[in-house]
Amino acid sequence: MGGRYSAHLSATRETGPILKPSALISEFVENGFVTMPSSLEAGVHSGLYESTKHLFRSMRDGFNPHNNVLPMLPALWDVLDDPQLQSALRAIVGDHYLIHPHRHPHITPPTPDRTAPGMMQHFHKDGHAMKPRPRHREPWWLILFYYPQAVTLNNGPTGVLPCTHVLPELMRGDPDGIPEIKKQGDDLILDQNFFQRRVSPITCPAGTMALCHFDVGHGAMLNVSEEYRWAIKFVVMRTERPTIDKPLNIPTDNPVSHHLVSWLGHNAGEALTHLPIGDWLLAIEGDDSRARVNALYASGVVDDQISVRDVLMKEVHAYTLDEDTIRVLDCADACNGLALLDDKSPIEQLMNSDHYAVQANGCFAAGQSGESSFANRLIPLVNHDHPFVQRHAMSALGMLAGGDQRDAAMTALADVAHRNEDWDRRLFAVQALIRLGRTPDLIDILKPVARDPNTYVQSFAIEQLCRIDDPAAREAVLEPLRRQRWMDDPRYHATPGRW
Repeated sequence: MGGRYSAHLSATRETGPILKPSALISEFVENGFVTMPSSLEAGVHSGLYESTKHLFRSMRDGFNPHNNVLPMLPALWDVLDDPQLQSALRAIVGDHYLIHPHRHPHITPPTPDRTAPGMMQHFHKDGHAMKPRPRHREPWWLILFYYPQAVTLNNGPTGVLPCTHVLPELMRGDPDGIPEIKKQGDDLILDQNFFQRRVSPITCPAGTMALCHFDVGHGAMLNVSEEYRWAIKFVVMRTERPTIDKPLNIPTDNPVSHHLVSWLGHNAGEALTHLPIGDWLLAIEGDDSRARVNALYASGVVDDQISVRDVLMKEVHAYTLDEDTIRVLDCADACNGLALLDDKSPIEQLMNSDHYAVQANGCFAAGQSGESSFANRLIPLVNHDHPFVQRHAMSALGMLAGGDQRDAAMTALADVAHRNEDWDRRLFAVQALIRLGRTPDLIDILKPVARDPNTYVQSFAIEQLCRIDDPAAREAVLEPLRRQRWMDDPRYHATPGRW
């Protein structure tokens, strides 16, 4: 959803400050988040704050409307329709981004007997709604927080760990404990177990929006005021690889940032052209997490490519996946290094392995590489017996837009979307189909999916049909839209359970 008609046009003020795209992208790439003002009138935000307060007061204690907050507070569409926000989102996740049907009001309750600054919640990287998804340093997904009231250090800001979006982990040791924060001058500092010790609280005027990389570390801070603090969370999906007509100049000497700026289609300045194998190995095998990640993204310029390949392949083969506890479809970070090598044959070898964990890593690396020829091997894996391999194959096919086998990819994904008993794998399939483009040949595939019993699956199908400029697509969504008033919620069922 790149934009939607709003009936409340008077809410928009043309004099709102506009962020320069180059500065916005630079800050997002380097820090993993960027805040921006709204161009809506102050009354819109105060009205939404009061409406949110009234909504939660009208419910029994502890009940949260989750995905249904948008139909309950339809004025939130004004926030999503703000041209200033849409411009920023297009700069990061592309012109044809889509708003995920998952929404979540975050509530920080008042605890006036406590002392700020402090943490109410542990620092974490978000997982996707209900089911696992692969993590990508490239902005395929984005978290959007909207704050309808002013946020100070005393009323429960979101604490962000800047630059952690590129790190596989946030800290050494137990990540689930509530950490202690110490003040050092104007800085808020964590203990030495954290790879990023500095906390950046999002303190801001009413109406501020925070655009966060999906993997940036964050957590709720203590609210020592006497009022609730609200933040409405949305998730934004990129639907296509970047295509930029007029690249911006966004120079950076950080290897990961250089990769991300270049991936977004902009000029990142001079790239590292040579790295001795000894220096690369020192970083890869050392205990400095950030140095290791930087080295991975310099893998393509190391002076001994055979040794680089062998080290990365060894790491992938040593990586295991835990079927019982996995929350995100983890992969060996070495896959990101393999994707940058000129020689792509190791990725083919991984996909041809007879071990599901190695194959899953191979599928991920194939998607990361951007090589359209990998579609030929990914398509059969869409029907693999193991759900990890199947999910990664579908995800990679979507990110390659079907590669050079688009019709065959479309057929394989349609079969999963129509027939698989697992709603999450049907969702993987429809998300991959969306990334094949807004074309009429998807209409007949998406029509039955728009009536899927799972509301996440049907919502994505309905959204894509609405984005296809064809009368048949518009007709196909009329009946599903007439019936879909609310998101399904297991708490309303006679036998409660997860989706």
